Amino acid sequence: MPPALVAVVLLALLLAEVVTPRRAAAEHDVAPAEIVPAVMAAHGDVGTFAVVVARQEERLTGGSIRAAEAHSARVQARTAGSELADRPFPTASLVKLFLAEDVLHRARTGALALTPEDRAQLEVMIRSSNDPAASDVWVRFGGAQAVRDVATRYGLTGTAPPLRWGQWGETTTTAADLARFLARLPVIAHPDDAAALQGWMGTATPVASDGFDQQYGVFGTLPGAAVKQGWMCCLSGQRHLHSVGIAGGRVVVLLSEVPRSVGWDAARAALDEAAAAVPPPTGS
Repeated sequence: MPPALVAVVLLALLLAEVVTPRRAAAEHDVAPAEIVPAVMAAHGDVGTFAVVVARQEERLTGGSIRAAEAHSARVQARTAGSELADRPFPTASLVKLFLAEDVLHRARTGALALTPEDRAQLEVMIRSSNDPAASDVWVRFGGAQAVRDVATRYGLTGTAPPLRWGQWGETTTTAADLARFLARLPVIAHPDDAAALQGWMGTATPVASDGFDQQYGVFGTLPGAAVKQGWMCCLSGQRHLHSVGIAGGRVVVLLSEVPRSVGWDAARAALDEAAAAVPPPTGS
């Protein structure tokens, strides 16, 4: 074999080893359709529960639009949800993900200017689930329209702003929409904005700004997960406790609703059991 051809073959083998591990791992990972029933069974009959497990999409460079669409379709095929995946839930603090993404998007496109203080406010809103920061961002940057714009950009069909002005925690969404948002974040958002949002999720504080213990559900259960937690009481006499995360390219969405008579401890324990039924990502 000519030396030049040998060099080409060696380079191709080297590139294959560098480029394909994550893709190969995804192919041999436990399928979402196998995970969802186990998660549902582990959660038990503590109130109303919805779960979706999906693979996060990867941004492709080069190639045709058709190839990108085919890749997106393959990723979406690796998504599975429970019977209530399309059932609307109040977001509680999960709406902060939509707010932060939209503000970063508008700043990126020149529609608004962000100061370092603004970015710090977005960060604490995600990492520590700071409510005063969220209220300020909602008012100053038009939270209701932000929710609508995110729903349009990401194709979220079950997401809508709250009916009562300013009550951002009453924004509604579905487990399927949240999974789609997190799965498509790397390909819809600017890479730097997606990295910032996921980085803040990856450094969530164990205790929220209001003193609520955030270490339940996905947080602390899946190794290295980037997470966002949500809790609220008591809309229509119900407690809402949610946990979403990304670990090893896998998206996990857990939304729960329990009667007010069911305490936080019981709701947290059920979400902990549900998250524990999700196998660790391949290679972790």
